[in-house]
Amino acid sequence: MRWFTENWHLFLPKPWDAVLLVFVAIASGAWVGTERQRKEKPAGLRTMALVALGSCAFTLVGYSFTSNTGDAGRVAAQIVTGIGFLGAGVVLRGAGGVQGVTTAATIWVVAAIGMTIGAGYAAGGFGLALLTRGVLTVVGRWEQSFYRDGRASIVTLAFNPEHGKTAIKLERLLAEFSIPSDAVQRADAGNLLQQWSIQFRLPELHHHEFLAELAEMPEVVSIDTKFMGDSK
Repeated sequence: MRWFTENWHLFLPKPWDAVLLVFVAIASGAWVGTERQRKEKPAGLRTMALVALGSCAFTLVGYSFTSNTGDAGRVAAQIVTGIGFLGAGVVLRGAGGVQGVTTAATIWVVAAIGMTIGAGYAAGGFGLALLTRGVLTVVGRWEQSFYRDGRASIVTLAFNPEHGKTAIKLERLLAEFSIPSDAVQRADAGNLLQQWSIQFRLPELHHHEFLAELAEMPEVVSIDTKFMGDSK
């Protein structure tokens, strides 16, 4: 039970406490990163694992300055500052508005997870990783369903198939916005192009984000959007 409630620095011999904590930090960061990796975000599994590892290592170094806490508080403050710059690097402003904020917030939380583990509370850090992954996955799906009210739309797009590669990208994009695959009607657009007609209903913000993602795909040649009920 002490493994879940006590500080590992207090009952594990050195240097094995630091070694085990580092591996727990890597596993926790990687677990959170798998969700971002699945959605093909800029910061995925490796990035999150490295953020957790780095913040854990810096925290361990801070505690090693003296027999008590040393300059751990100062080191922790610098970790937060450094993570702020890293998070800002994944925030992009595009045609659909600001993107990457969730990934930036995830990096920030993963750094906190690494610091918690580096301080010796491995169970608490891993619990935070589970909670973070739950927020990204479960709450994300709930958000898609709860805020799904919006005008039904049909977007028709023609694209270069690129030997099936474009279809894989489009299917992943549909999954990201919780649009079922049976909402797609496929046809041949001629000139070696394929045509998809996608019927969906999304909130206005997500509607614009979805169209912006389509517009940024170089394989997409044309996009035609029509609201259900429009006469033309």
